[in-house]
Amino acid sequence: MRIALLHYTLPPVIGGVERVIRDQAAALRILGHEVEMFNQTTQGDLAEFETVIVHNVFTMPFDLPWTERLRAMAADMPKVKWINWVHDVAAVNPFYAHLPWVQKDHEQLSWPVPGALNVTVSEARRQDYLKATGLPEKAVRVIPNGLDIAAILGLTPRIAGLRLGQRELVLVHPTRLIRRKNIELGLRVVACLRDGGCDVIYAITGAPDPHQGDGQIYHRELKALVAELDLAAHVLFLGEESPLSDEDVRSLYATADALFFPSVGEGFGLPLLEAVAHRLTVFCSDLSVHREVLGDGGLYFSAQSKADEISAQIVQWNQTAIVTHQRRHLWRRHDMVKICQEHLEPVL
Repeated sequence: MRIALLHYTLPPVIGGVERVIRDQAAALRILGHEVEMFNQTTQGDLAEFETVIVHNVFTMPFDLPWTERLRAMAADMPKVKWINWVHDVAAVNPFYAHLPWVQKDHEQLSWPVPGALNVTVSEARRQDYLKATGLPEKAVRVIPNGLDIAAILGLTPRIAGLRLGQRELVLVHPTRLIRRKNIELGLRVVACLRDGGCDVIYAITGAPDPHQGDGQIYHRELKALVAELDLAAHVLFLGEESPLSDEDVRSLYATADALFFPSVGEGFGLPLLEAVAHRLTVFCSDLSVHREVLGDGGLYFSAQSKADEISAQIVQWNQTAIVTHQRRHLWRRHDMVKICQEHLEPVL
């Protein structure tokens, strides 16, 4: 679909609405639409587009002649779907009461747009727009603002493509496939979490260690255990096909909820520090070296603990992990691609 996005100013101008337009355009392009952005000086022939999304121009006083022209175009182009996307409502906002408006200007910003679909970015703005226009509630819908979360976090395409933000719990284990890393315990813990109804993903970064002869054997044993426990949808061996770059590993930390590090032996445990640097919760085996590195900063368990005991510890933490809940809310409600898929595309 050909879609035009309109606003007074466009990226790279810095502003909240400008960022929303930028991310909305990018999301719609990802979904296969042809998108162009215009302001009052660059506006093309809008009749060539199937949908025109006008951000804020119908409700703000920054270029009233353009507002009037666009209102007339909306009336004259019934074959084009017009969407009045409302971020602000000047007509009922006391912060704009000082402007020397004439009555016509004030009325123009309170008139419904002919034939347009009305969208506000929040319920609060919806109530403002209903008050300004007198429209019935069913005439205005809410589509929240979103973010290009992958861009904000600086995710590499490889990690962004995994869409880990859609999962309930992301455990990362940066390691080569070495027996002392005790990855099989991680698999059994994940099975317990899965059986308890948690949509968990266990992301293991490394490949078999080329310096240890049984690395490939251990890899096959782990894959067999994944099959036995039916964990294919919950475990990622990310180093199988090609090594992760440093940028990929940073991206993985940025999307994870916690580090899971169940080693039975370590000389230090560098991922513990990396996880703390990324503000992740650390679940790790209770080795003296881990306590030397983390002090009281880790959530410890015995490497000989039963998997259900460790999973219960993780579940208890997850129930009150505010940051994890915020991340889940962000990805589920405010990822721009998801918003466009679930809220915008159905009305286009």
